[in-house]
Amino acid sequence: MSVSVRLALVVALCLIWGSTWPVIKIGLETLPPFHGAGFRFALAAAVLFGLSWAQGVAMPRRIRTHLALLAHGLIGIGLSYGAVYWGEQHIPSGLSAVLFATNPFFVMLLAHLAVAGERVTSRRLVGMVVGFAGVALIFRDDLQMAHPLAVTAAGVTLLSPLAAAVSNVAIKRWGGHLHPYTLTALPMTYASVGLFVASWMTEDTTSVAWTATAVGSVVYLAVVGSVAAFVTYYTLLKHVAVSTLAFVTYTFPVAALILGYLLLGETLAAQALVGAGVVVVGIAVATAAPRRR
Repeated sequence: MSVSVRLALVVALCLIWGSTWPVIKIGLETLPPFHGAGFRFALAAAVLFGLSWAQGVAMPRRIRTHLALLAHGLIGIGLSYGAVYWGEQHIPSGLSAVLFATNPFFVMLLAHLAVAGERVTSRRLVGMVVGFAGVALIFRDDLQMAHPLAVTAAGVTLLSPLAAAVSNVAIKRWGGHLHPYTLTALPMTYASVGLFVASWMTEDTTSVAWTATAVGSVVYLAVVGSVAAFVTYYTLLKHVAVSTLAFVTYTFPVAALILGYLLLGETLAAQALVGAGVVVVGIAVATAAPRRR
């Protein structure tokens, strides 16, 4: 894969996942969190199975592979997104994005332990801290915890970046030979089942209002935010270090700012622009090629 193709895929991934945070918040206005997330991944899985069939991608036959995909679905997708959906009921989406920006910390530590050639370096550590500071600066006004369950919600939300880190590092270490459809179709099926079970146990869905906005949010998050984004991510993961790819997390708020300005006519505050600049500096420092002696 050429450098230009990788760059194009990274930009697309940043824009897609950067747009999903406010869309999740919009869907939560009418849909219970686990219920909405369950439908998101059920629809995404259906699309992915269709793509697999159309392109002749066979599902794995080994029991060990199925168990690994089950763990990936329940932890890396179900738990990770279930925590985000539940947490955004009680905290601003900006704070949720800041909490998820801890993902590179977890990825870097786990990759250092599990993946050859991905050692923690002082340069990456400095870049990671600078990038996180930029994300926090962008959403400084959203860091308040006014809701009575805000502290609990923040703690639950932190499970999301940790679960995603565990899953993605494991895929980089052991699942690089699997097709992106294999890494998404079955795991999203398992994730949707787990989320529906959680919904059945904890949520009242008898009065759910499937408005046009709710349907639109689920469809967008399924087709664009799940199918397109996850396939792109796992395609990139075959060619890019997982600890490097984790830094796309820092670009989500920047992408959200750009999309809000271009599509919604939102203003760009000086604080947000400075924060975006700090994010770019952090990513540049962390991902710059080391000097050759």
